[in-house]
Amino acid sequence: MPGQSESWNLPKSWNRKILQDWEIDRLLMNLEVTLQKRYRQSTRKDLLLGLLCGYSLKKIGQDLHKENAAVRAGLSNIYRDIEVLTGEANKSVKSSNLVYVLERHGYRRGSVVAAIQRRDIPHNLPAPTYTQFIGREADMKKLLERLSSVHGAHMITVHGIGGVGKTALVLAAAYLCLKASNENSSDAPNFDAIIFTSAKQQELIPTNSILWRQQGQRNLRDIFREIANALDDPTILQSPPNDQFDRVRQILSKRRTLLIVDNMETIEDRDEVIEFLYNLPICIKVIITSREQIALLPIRLRNLPPDDGLQLIRQQAEEKGISINDEDSKQLYDRTGGIPLAIVYSLGQLSGGYSLNSVLNRLTSATGDVARFCFEQSVQGIKGQPPHKLLMSLAIFPDSAILAAVAEVAGLTAAPDAVNNGLARLQQLSLVNLNPETKRFDMLSLTREYALAELAAYPDFEREARRRWVRWYLDFAHNYAGEDWEKWIHYNKLEPEEGNLRAVLHWCEDKEHYEAVRDLWLLLSHYANLYAYWDDRLDWLQWLIEQSERRGEWSCFVKIIVRKSWLLIRECSSVSLKEADKILRRTWILRDHADLCVQADLAESMARLQIRQKDYQDARHWLTIEEKLVIEANLEERQHIRYFIPVLYHQAEIHYLEGEYLLAKKLFQEVMKSAEKISWHRVINSAQNWLADIAIEQGDRDQAEKLLIQGLTVAETTHNKRRLARYRRSLARWEKKWGSAEKAYKLSIKAIDGFKLLGMTRDAQEMQIFLDSL
Repeated sequence: MPGQSESWNLPKSWNRKILQDWEIDRLLMNLEVTLQKRYRQSTRKDLLLGLLCGYSLKKIGQDLHKENAAVRAGLSNIYRDIEVLTGEANKSVKSSNLVYVLERHGYRRGSVVAAIQRRDIPHNLPAPTYTQFIGREADMKKLLERLSSVHGAHMITVHGIGGVGKTALVLAAAYLCLKASNENSSDAPNFDAIIFTSAKQQELIPTNSILWRQQGQRNLRDIFREIANALDDPTILQSPPNDQFDRVRQILSKRRTLLIVDNMETIEDRDEVIEFLYNLPICIKVIITSREQIALLPIRLRNLPPDDGLQLIRQQAEEKGISINDEDSKQLYDRTGGIPLAIVYSLGQLSGGYSLNSVLNRLTSATGDVARFCFEQSVQGIKGQPPHKLLMSLAIFPDSAILAAVAEVAGLTAAPDAVNNGLARLQQLSLVNLNPETKRFDMLSLTREYALAELAAYPDFEREARRRWVRWYLDFAHNYAGEDWEKWIHYNKLEPEEGNLRAVLHWCEDKEHYEAVRDLWLLLSHYANLYAYWDDRLDWLQWLIEQSERRGEWSCFVKIIVRKSWLLIRECSSVSLKEADKILRRTWILRDHADLCVQADLAESMARLQIRQKDYQDARHWLTIEEKLVIEANLEERQHIRYFIPVLYHQAEIHYLEGEYLLAKKLFQEVMKSAEKISWHRVINSAQNWLADIAIEQGDRDQAEKLLIQGLTVAETTHNKRRLARYRRSLARWEKKWGSAEKAYKLSIKAIDGFKLLGMTRDAQEMQIFLDSL
């Protein structure tokens, strides 16, 4: 408030008048310095500004909330000071001639006002280590908002993993506040003092590795000492130790102060320090940085997003005179995980003559400088405890993981409290992230590399953790994968786990755990084949064929051949159809090694192959064999329907291709009824597509449109890529016949893209011919 001896909040009208009416001309340094020293924190400074603005004694008193007598006494002292400084006769300076006296001695009003108005507030901020602060716009905005005097809370925490840029963000904000405070601008919150304390024990220097700091404020007494030095106030240190708390509080309460406590996690008497900070007056804003999350208005820093990370790489490369292309920059960003310290360190290493490959290898080494600096201290405190097991277990998952999976792999399923508390601790240490929307846990790439190295250091634990990992995903696949006629509606649970499932398969293949790969792939094959999520599925199938043949495991061999033939027939190129014919005829000889249901699937594949080759007579022959095998299997009703539907489906398909639309329609309607009995939703959706095509051929516009809209909605909802492409093909035909040529064109493009993505060569070629006809 105006009138308080320490306040710089002058009436706004005064500031505007000074800025508008007075220009800074030339200054006399002695008077400027003397006036600054004498009036920097004095009510007389406010009085002098009021005089120089030309205000009356009454207005000055009103604006400053002071009695007239106090104003007169203060002005009298100002006049005497001016007389001494200028050599004027005693009592010759008055309000009426003040400006005249000053100008006669070489001063202009603007110079004196500016000299008094400009502030050089005390601070001890370290020099920034960057020429331009990059990124963090949202975090910076949030931090400055919380530093504002209108924001109620006075304690703010910035937390994140080591090297993520906590100190850099806070210092960048502090320098903005310093500039705004010195210039009395509103660009950032203003303070009367800015004090920086740090308990950081080490720095990562690209040329000298990890540099240990000999000095730092590691306890409350150290912090008091730094405050005393920054404010040039020895009375703090001269006070008895037990009185220093009150003395610091008393001194800081007289000014608006920004106090920064960096690296809280390494402070020795942390509870005592937090108690001191918590009890400071509201006029003091406190920023705490820590690798551990503290529930005091937290701002959590994560890795830089790609655009900001690549910008930082370009900036550092330019400053260090390094030439780095876009591909190498992207690789460096990926390896550093967008951690600013790792980026700066890496570019420093490159400037020192190291090759990019060498730098990248050092980054991912658990004993490297970056890993040790970022993680060693945090991980050291949890070794031998559940959080450490959870950290190592989570590193096994290349993609984010759900709590149940992490707990199982860590061997802590029977201890839910230990799991919850352990994961909470890892989040506090910024080693693990929890996505609040998906409820999945993940970690930064650098963290994962370090945690994998930790895992390797405990081979017994790793062996058991990997075993549990494979077992968990086998159980998961049993629950949510398998035959599509029963589990199709649950396939949406597989997509978030796709990366982790791949990792299990690759690890088991690398370790030659054939049985695990076999069982897992057979469960996943419908998901992968029917919806084409995995473009490497043919490679997996070939590996399994070779392994099962080598082991003489013919029952599995037949199953895998059936799965591979699906893909080859779907591709429908001359080469793929020839290969399908070869492997199917060879496998038919081995059919007795498989049960009757698998033999029926094999016969169905033979029928599908003949349909694609337009040999409908031979296709009917194989469908007859398939029907006979289903009957001989003597299945319970639900299973019987499941294996009999393909016979009806392909019979209907043949009728359609032969132009017998009435017979095709009747059979496809039977297919839908049978599929509805066992809730085989994928087949219902497929049959509906065929019925729509039949309606188009029969000229039934409304029925075709109804079926296509219904079916397309289901295909989109279930992410059935193959059926989606086929529905778009049918809709394009409908639009060409009854609707818009433009819509038909767009749908054709989407259908072609879909067929190409699925490797359905013939379908894509036929659709291109249709597109050319528009």
